[in-house]
Amino acid sequence: MIQNTKYQIRDTKKGFTLIEALVMLFIFCLITITFYQVISVGTKYIIDAKNRLGAVSLADEKMEVVRNLAYDNIGTVNGEVGGNIPQDENVTENAHAYHVSTLVEYIDDLFDGTYPSDVAFEDYKRVTVIVSWSGAAGQEQVTLVSRFVPPGLEVANPGDGILFVNVYSDQPGGTGIPDATVHVINTDTGLNTEKQTGTDAGNLGNTVFMGDKVTDSIQKYQIEVTKPGYETVDTMPPEGTAQVPKPKFINATVVTGTGSTNATYIAQNKLAQDLTIAAVDHLGQPISNISFHLTGGKELGKDNSDNIIYNMDEDGKTGDDGKKDLGSVSPGKFTVTPTLTSSNYQFIEASTSSPFFLLSDQSLTYSMKLADKGTASLVVTVLNDDSTPAPISGAQVEAKNGSGYDVTQTTDANGVVFFPADADPFPSGTYDLKVTASGFQDNASQATVSNNSPQTNTVTMTSS
Repeated sequence: MIQNTKYQIRDTKKGFTLIEALVMLFIFCLITITFYQVISVGTKYIIDAKNRLGAVSLADEKMEVVRNLAYDNIGTVNGEVGGNIPQDENVTENAHAYHVSTLVEYIDDLFDGTYPSDVAFEDYKRVTVIVSWSGAAGQEQVTLVSRFVPPGLEVANPGDGILFVNVYSDQPGGTGIPDATVHVINTDTGLNTEKQTGTDAGNLGNTVFMGDKVTDSIQKYQIEVTKPGYETVDTMPPEGTAQVPKPKFINATVVTGTGSTNATYIAQNKLAQDLTIAAVDHLGQPISNISFHLTGGKELGKDNSDNIIYNMDEDGKTGDDGKKDLGSVSPGKFTVTPTLTSSNYQFIEASTSSPFFLLSDQSLTYSMKLADKGTASLVVTVLNDDSTPAPISGAQVEAKNGSGYDVTQTTDANGVVFFPADADPFPSGTYDLKVTASGFQDNASQATVSNNSPQTNTVTMTSS
């Protein structure tokens, strides 16, 4: 008998499950990304180090050129200390672009006294070479500074003058502004240079220009002061311009040989963070396409009628969100005037009285509340009975009619209430008004409201 035996063949080879494959893929990606980041960061630091070494080498090269010049020849083209060294130049080093700035200035050292007691105030020259370039972290720079002392004793140069520029903030508690860039131009003397205000406690917000390009010139030194996050300030000729006939900041004067300080003072303020103009209805809902005119900010001077001219004098319009964001602006006094002639709205009140003041670092939203001319409404303004009437805040104003409407509201800081107070209907007709306020006699009157125009009533309260 032949017996058949069945054999079951089983595959003993094992493979990877999907989860195992995904885990391995994740680990592989993690390792790859890590190595890539390490290589990328390393490459960035290598490139940055190479660029920095190139900048240092370039600064050393420029300073070595200065060291090989005779003392009298150390100066820059159109700089306060005249010479043949370019103030600014673009240089390519190792296939990378650099900007080289060279500043040559006289220093009035404290050791032998300072101007005006020290008549030979140009004690020595200080040369600053700044090499800047665009790096991975943004704009970078290296700086070299050297002093150059004249052979023998310093002597007074009769034709050389001195100009002090003091930059300060006229905001409450304001002080001198350090690190502001002061650019001075005088086409008569050939001066066209800039430097920064000092940062030490004894020279906060001050800088000094002296040399052969700083000489006798009456109101011809045009000054521009700039600093990131601060307003830009320009001086003007005394006769002004077509836009500003009577300027506030006039070009500086230098008179040599008289011992005068030749100082000019310029107010430069940090910008306000944000100014927004908004328009809303009585329920606080935004209103778009509301035109307005804005004046204010920094005072530039006056016109021929002695009206103040500001650096902001412009028209604007609210957007779809009912706002116009003006961003950072010069601090100062602002006036907002709504332009509603061609609109279907009437001005009721504003969140802040106009004109208003905006200080440095402040943010403010000036919100105009408007009434629809096609809807029945009532504006009541409550004033005292002084010779110069002033608004009464906190007064209770009750409005009621014969149809059951009876609502009481409290006046705001401007002494104003607006009816309707909510989305409930406010029918046209005659309303009885009763106004009460602490320290005043009660006042009763009537107001007639129509559908096609907001009604405005002024109530004068008599002191009790």
